[in-house]
Amino acid sequence: MLILALDTATEQGGLALVEEGVVRGEVTLPGAGAYLQTLLPAVQTLLAGAGRRPEDLGGLAVSRGPGNFTGLRIGLATAKTLAWALEIPLAAVSTLEVLAAAFARLETPVGALVDAKRQEVYFGLYDCGGEAPRLVGEPVRLPLRELPGRLQPPLILTGPGLTLHEENLRQTLPSAVSFAPLELRLPRAAVLARLGAARLGRGDTSSPESLTPAYLRPAL
Repeated sequence: MLILALDTATEQGGLALVEEGVVRGEVTLPGAGAYLQTLLPAVQTLLAGAGRRPEDLGGLAVSRGPGNFTGLRIGLATAKTLAWALEIPLAAVSTLEVLAAAFARLETPVGALVDAKRQEVYFGLYDCGGEAPRLVGEPVRLPLRELPGRLQPPLILTGPGLTLHEENLRQTLPSAVSFAPLELRLPRAAVLARLGAARLGRGDTSSPESLTPAYLRPAL
């Protein structure tokens, strides 16, 4: 099955074409403010570069957040429109899960961070020891100052929220909390496609009519 993955949840988005585990094409997209102008043309260019047409797609994967409000709305609207028009299944994946999936088969727990504005972050803790990340507890939105109290080292932190708040976190977190390399802190569309393919394979799909962004509730 040829799968198109669309990720517009953060300031650097991406698209990927994956077929039976093989990446046929992957591109990054500019900042969230430009997604409205760049997303559809980039989809067309990606398909053409792989010698494929929209009708060749067998499924879609989309990041449903949490993340940038505007980017999420554009990405979800595009994915839902394609799913309707092409009559193909759609799988929605958490941005936090995509970030954690970069650390597959790692025994150390992974905490994924995405900025939520106003000195808040979205946070999800994952067990990445298996083939796919397993969420531990529930993802939350919380003030940055409360994050250290939720972390139990050893732990690896990742995500664009880490990059934005790195200086503050280095001052408040113990040395047993590791920070992911910069190149692993942004979600990759190819990883999103892999997670989406697994969902599609087991029939875990989302209805275009009811799919909404995951903005997350504040932590209690």
